[in-house]
Amino acid sequence: MMELLVTVFVSGITLASVVSFFANQAHKERGHAYRLEAQQALRASLDAITRDLRLAGACLPSGGQFLSVTGQELAGGDTITIRTGQVLTNLSCIKPTSLPVAAGDTVINFSPPNAGEANPTNGMAVGMLVHLEKPADPGEEMFVNAVAPTSITLSSATTKAYVAGAGVYPFDERVYALDKTDPVNPLLMLTVNRGTAQAFAVGMTDLQIQYLLNRNCPTCDVVNAPTTLSDWWLVNEVYITATVKTVGAVKAEDQATIVATTHGKPRNLLP
Repeated sequence: MMELLVTVFVSGITLASVVSFFANQAHKERGHAYRLEAQQALRASLDAITRDLRLAGACLPSGGQFLSVTGQELAGGDTITIRTGQVLTNLSCIKPTSLPVAAGDTVINFSPPNAGEANPTNGMAVGMLVHLEKPADPGEEMFVNAVAPTSITLSSATTKAYVAGAGVYPFDERVYALDKTDPVNPLLMLTVNRGTAQAFAVGMTDLQIQYLLNRNCPTCDVVNAPTTLSDWWLVNEVYITATVKTVGAVKAEDQATIVATTHGKPRNLLP
């Protein structure tokens, strides 16, 4: 009986040690997985923003008529809006109007196609954003409500008049912003074409964005956010610094905060 009791006692200690060891290893593995998730969220976020920045302004008017990059400096994390032109089925980025457009119109007409050519509206779709170009003027942006072979109907009436031949540019708009409604699980949100914001990455605690202006060069000015339209037109490069933390049930000693910086040059703002 005594030997049996000693054996049970020793076995219990051994089993407790083994259970403690495996629990410790599982905890470490969990912490490692959370840190890996944080790194992947940071990398994916910076890669996506940088890719969009490098395409910003492609296939869109330049020279100050269209702002392909804008943003806000906020205490809880900056926001950035990036716009890129969409290439249509015939590989064009712009559709010239065939008739003048008066203020208050909702229908934009295009020239009928030549024999063997596709309809001029091929590639346009309901819900698409379009920019109406007006020389020496910012123009205006609207959604497409309906698409016909040689015309589109806008979501609202134009507020300006446009001459025949004015450019209509379909474009894509993406807004990156932080949502700290849940401080334990802060999110990087992505809004596409003014729709509902979707969670893009979890654990993003800070987003700092700076803009290099093609002014006083060298060394050029770097600002947190331009304050005037004329300064936005001078943006030549964008720097993004993002901070993420591990999320999940990990001990304080396993918490990790990762910071990384990247940059991108908008396509139609290159010198």
